[in-house]
Amino acid sequence: MKKKTNKNVHVTFRLTEEEYAPFDRAIKELNISKSEFFRLLTIGKINTYASDKRNIPEYKRCLSQLSWAGNNINQIAHRLNSDHLKGIISESLYKKVLNGLIGIRDRLQEIAK
Repeated sequence: MKKKTNKNVHVTFRLTEEEYAPFDRAIKELNISKSEFFRLLTIGKINTYASDKRNIPEYKRCLSQLSWAGNNINQIAHRLNSDHLKGIISESLYKKVLNGLIGIRDRLQEIAK
């Protein structure tokens, strides 16, 4: 059971509406109180940059490249399955390449998170 600690130090500061906007979005997304949010932010448990990453051009470019890579993997897998069914490639080569494709897919999914 987690021991309850008394929080008796009060910290106050002011922000402009523009400065507060990204925090407000993150607080609403996480559905937590302002106090809890800023406490977690201060101790490094929350990264507000991560909540706004969808608006960054570099993020969009990376997603586009991940999509492109995923499409190529699907094309390779389709050809691999087709050639395996036709008997063009051996069972051992089929399994080896398929395992490699699964590994690449899993890594791309980790990156996309």
